[in-house]
Amino acid sequence: MSITSDGSYFEDFTVGDTLVHQRGRTITEADNHIFTSMVMNTAELHFNQDLVDRDPKTYYNGRRVVYGGVVLAFTVGLASEDTSENAIAEVEMDNGRHTNPVFHGDTIYAESTVLEKRDSNRPDAGLVKFKLVGKKADGTVVVEIDRTVLIKRKSHYLKKA
Repeated sequence: MSITSDGSYFEDFTVGDTLVHQRGRTITEADNHIFTSMVMNTAELHFNQDLVDRDPKTYYNGRRVVYGGVVLAFTVGLASEDTSENAIAEVEMDNGRHTNPVFHGDTIYAESTVLEKRDSNRPDAGLVKFKLVGKKADGTVVVEIDRTVLIKRKSHYLKKA
């Protein structure tokens, strides 16, 4: 019996396919506070309500913005069951950008498009490059990043006995 799904091995991905991940995640003020504190982020836009209240024109009508690391981490997490459940390693994240602000209470969804598949230096795994996109519930794109994952080959790990 396998503890991971049968549909997320290297062979299961096809270049050009887009996986729309089913789960969403509402980002809370506590999520933002914990992550911002853990990384000692000093951008007060994420944690100083007094600052944003004093200059609401500059600071999104007095709304604090969720730290981008939280948005990225949750987006990767939402995609993980479908894309990296059989991963050996996260190899690279590149060309990332935050395209719109996220606020406390926003719900994030994710989708991954397979950009590339290639062999690795391991016979038991190959590399899959995804375009990972995080969106708000209304479809507004909030984060995009290219993500390369080293994923087990089904042909190697599911050999018949």
